This record gives sequence, structure tokens and C-alpha cells, in this order.
Amino acid sequence: MRADNSAHLAEAAQQRRLDCIERVQAVLNSLKRDGGPVTVAGIASRAGVSRTFLYDDAQALLLARLRDLASKQPATGRPALPDHQRITTKSHETVVRALRDANRKLNGENERLRNELAVALGQLRDLRRGIPAPRG
Repeated sequence: MRADNSAHLAEAAQQRRLDCIERVQAVLNSLKRDGGPVTVAGIASRAGVSRTFLYDDAQALLLARLRDLASKQPATGRPALPDHQRITTKSHETVVRALRDANRKLNGENERLRNELAVALGQLRDLRRGIPAPRG
């Protein structure tokens, strides 16, 4: 007759479950800190667990944490940046102002170059027609 190993099997199953929870927690912490897409499939894949494991009633707290993290993502589908990486309104306005100034300068430079090109093309046309260049 075989020995009853059910206690050892139950203990091993409980340890596997705890290991899975720990891996999922690590992935969630990483996503909260570094940002990234928050989906059940993505987290299950990164943590090396099944999606069924995450949807199991026993992991309701993990799933709630996952959904909370996912709800903080913008609707654009891009992952939300962690708070410490987000730009402030003042910084954003400064960047926009600097980009507008740079754009204004580039537009001025383009206009100047277009005028120089027009003059050069006019001179080339005159040379080809044999018209003498104006003195002055």
C-alpha cells in the first residue's frame, strides 16, 4: 500500500500558487514604476502564469490591482507614464514656446533661401539669354 502524499501535494500546490502571486506582483510593481501596457494577457505572459490563474476568484485582489493600474492608462492605448516621469504644465508650455520659436526661425530661413534661389535662377536665366547683368 502506498503512503498518503496528499499533504505534500497540497503544500507544493500552495507554494506554486504563492510563487505565481509573487511573480505577478513583481510585474505589476514594474509596470507601475516604469509604465507599459497593462493587459491580463501581457501580465500573465510576463509573469509566466495563465490568464485563467489571474481570473480565478482566489486572485481577485491581484485582478483588482491589475484593473486599477489599467484604468490609469490614457484612452489612446499608450501606457500612462509614472507620475515621476510626467512633464509639468509649466515645462510643457516652455517646450511648446521653444518649438514655436524654432519653427518661426526656420520659416524665416526658408523664406530667405527661397528669395536667394529666385534671384540666382533669374540671373541664370539672364546669362543664358545673353542679357547683361545690371551694374550696381
